Amino acid sequence: MKKNLSRLLALLMAMLMVVAMVGCGDKKEKEEDTKTTPAASPSGSATTEVKPDVPADRYDATTTPRTGANESTPLVISTLTLDGKFSPFFATSGYDTDVVGMTQIGLIGYDKDGAPVAGIDEYCLAYSYTQEVKDQGTDNETSEYTFVLKNGITFSDGTPITVKDVLFSFYTFLDPLYDGSSTLYTLDIQGLSEYRTQTTADVNAKYSEMAEKIYAAGLDSEGKPNAVDGVDAAMVEAYWSYLSEAGSKFAQEIIDYVASNYGSTAYVQAYFCPDLTWEEVNADENLKIAYGMAMWGFGAYDAATNTLTDATGAAHDLSSETLTAETYWNVIAAAYGYDLTSDEGINNVSAGSTMDTLLSDLFVLNEGSKEAEGGIPDISGITTGKVTCDDGVERDYVKVVLNGVDPVAIFQLGVTVAPFHYYTDGFSGTLDEHGVSLNDKEFIAHLKTKNNAPLGAGPYVFQSYKDNVVTYVANDSFLLGSPKIKNLRYQVISQGSELDSLKTGTVHYSDPSATTEIVNDVTEGSGDYAKLAYTLVDNDGYGYIGINAQFFPELEVRQAIAYSMNIQLTIDNWYEELASVNYRTMSKVCWAYPENPENLFPYDGTGAKSKELFLAAGYKYDEATNTMTYPDGHEKAGQQVTIKYTIPSDASEHPAGSVFLDSQKVLESIGVKVDIEIDQNVLDKLSTAYENGIQVWCAAWGNGGIDPDMFQVWYSDPSVNQGTSPAAKGLFWLYQNGSDEQKETLTKLNSLIIAGRGTLDQEERKAIYKEALELSTGLACEIPTYQRKNMFVYNKDVIKADTLLSGEDVTPFQSPLGEIWNVELN
Repeated sequence: MKKNLSRLLALLMAMLMVVAMVGCGDKKEKEEDTKTTPAASPSGSATTEVKPDVPADRYDATTTPRTGANESTPLVISTLTLDGKFSPFFATSGYDTDVVGMTQIGLIGYDKDGAPVAGIDEYCLAYSYTQEVKDQGTDNETSEYTFVLKNGITFSDGTPITVKDVLFSFYTFLDPLYDGSSTLYTLDIQGLSEYRTQTTADVNAKYSEMAEKIYAAGLDSEGKPNAVDGVDAAMVEAYWSYLSEAGSKFAQEIIDYVASNYGSTAYVQAYFCPDLTWEEVNADENLKIAYGMAMWGFGAYDAATNTLTDATGAAHDLSSETLTAETYWNVIAAAYGYDLTSDEGINNVSAGSTMDTLLSDLFVLNEGSKEAEGGIPDISGITTGKVTCDDGVERDYVKVVLNGVDPVAIFQLGVTVAPFHYYTDGFSGTLDEHGVSLNDKEFIAHLKTKNNAPLGAGPYVFQSYKDNVVTYVANDSFLLGSPKIKNLRYQVISQGSELDSLKTGTVHYSDPSATTEIVNDVTEGSGDYAKLAYTLVDNDGYGYIGINAQFFPELEVRQAIAYSMNIQLTIDNWYEELASVNYRTMSKVCWAYPENPENLFPYDGTGAKSKELFLAAGYKYDEATNTMTYPDGHEKAGQQVTIKYTIPSDASEHPAGSVFLDSQKVLESIGVKVDIEIDQNVLDKLSTAYENGIQVWCAAWGNGGIDPDMFQVWYSDPSVNQGTSPAAKGLFWLYQNGSDEQKETLTKLNSLIIAGRGTLDQEERKAIYKEALELSTGLACEIPTYQRKNMFVYNKDVIKADTLLSGEDVTPFQSPLGEIWNVELN
């Protein structure tokens, strides 16, 4: 249940608007760069009262008290299962992120379209921000981001926010031992690599090269290191000494991924144990790890004996044994015979990082740092200082310099600004000038002790989480004004019970899956529905039908299948007015989606177009027997063409079901046999679709984000892209083995994807992606089908409807509660 309020602070990957936002003057002579927090005024010196950078008309409940329901009645919002990691650093699930987000503030904010913003009236700490590309087009090209901070803003406990809190947040996210969900460390910030590895660039390169050689030599089937030419045996031994630590991280990523993506009772009961709920699994660390193993094919759970039998055949009695990520890793390693280097090896089951990366990071950090005298105390690309703005007021700023150009960097740089004083309170170790203890397990562990009680500068103050209820009280010092509603709650409910919870009054606001039945019932407004109202908004994602090019290497054959697909049926037979057709391989809410694109594969129910394309590819048709056969030279030459469609449920229970059934009839009318197979696990098999026999399937992309970067899904050179999405569609294979024409198309598509990443100019990027989308869609490996709507339903007897955002202000990136501090109760 993504409320689209707090998640924008830290998790939104969105579009980039290329301008200097609300500039804070160009008075460079008054800037002073430092690497540490500017010193406070000396004791006894004159001080000037700082005027808070807040809206002049902000509501202050301490001077104008709340009345009625706003003072006495809590607003109750639904949520699903919570992990209890309520930390701005370590929250992993979307639901936990919602909970902690109510208490936090980001360095920059985001508008209703997901674009970054700053200013006195914005939900963020930045008074302004600028971004500038220097030495553009040269080998020394850099991107410089300057964030000017508001004066006089405080955390909810009254402590002033300073530049040190910003540095503390940056340096925590960038610590080599940080193991939360932020990927800030992937940005090419100047000096970051040297800081994280505590080595110079030369030493870093030396140990990275050594690590690459050692990893390539690999381990034998018993897990013992193989010798490496030109590398001292002691270094080889040192490298592999980090295997358990790296492997545990590798396994933990799988556990977290399963919890995040398959954390529902429906998945638990279908693939793990029919008698357990997700809530029960999530509350028991042993079961949670066992579930992560089972979902990845490394274990089977027997509820009767409370035993997990792992992939090696070993049995784990969960009543007496404690499973860990290291346990999981040992099973993975044994099951794969410590194969770390082949295409079918351990990295094939990665849920994120690969073992070579994890091992190299640990090796360079721990061994390479021994050659760095005095260490690397700072990240050279992060500096602070003071600037006098156009209004004559002096403010602090933070500057971040990146090598090259990265259009989406601004969204990763918009970190949550967490209170240094709160999260380090009680830490017994030594903190550096940035407020952290670098590469210190005890420091990271200390931060996690605050996971159950977040504190920040957001609109609400966390009070407690018990009995499936999160309670808050208003933060009356919130920079945009005291929230109009004093008390707020998140109520945990079961997935699918959203509407019933609204009807019974258990919650006042929820987001059930949008259906025409709910729309009609709420619109009609009889009985329990009389008190309800709803808002619809486009979903940030789209449905598609995938076609694996390794099974169908001829472009004409994939096109023939595409022409047989009547994607309008996903609308007519399923979503009706709650969706629209999509003609490009991108979410329609993205700013780069082309205006009124042409349907490249208009449906032909006669089969004539499909037949024409099969014949053009050299296939043969016998009209007397109505049989289409494979061409000469094919391994199945002379046999009837047979295609397998795979769907995760019965056709009557899936939006693409009627499309598959109709396509089956169309293709069979020209002699092509189509088998439709139900496989509930089809989505889990897509990373190895060819090996699993997944030829044509239906699925949907979710949370596409605003930024149109196509690299992860469409960049087809396997030596560059380590993702699994191109493999599902057979693009890696096609890039290496396809026809010259298709190789040329993929090469051009790759170059366009890189070009789209190489400029901050939105109009230039829009033109690039328009061409790239024609190529990607034209490959007929992914046929877009529908873009559905999401739904927000609320109790209008409780919530004052005209205080919610509505109309064009409600977007995939901003819900009706997007300005929750302005919402009121009746």
